Amino acid sequence: MWLKKRKETYKRKKEIRKNNSDRYTFMDGVLDIAFYVPELIFLPFRILWYFIRFIGKVFDWT
Repeated sequence: MWLKKRKETYKRKKEIRKNNSDRYTFMDGVLDIAFYVPELIFLPFRILWYFIRFIGKVFDWT
């Protein structure tokens, strides 16, 4: 009797975890912002750096 109840409880908890795993949580949003902000800050400098390197290779100064 108690084993059957335990199995049912385990099955129910497993289904709840399975259903909630697809949700986008607040922590997911915070981590996304934490990773995108540095990228957005450094992107213009990176583009400028690659542009300067490109110009240096096109017009060989040596």
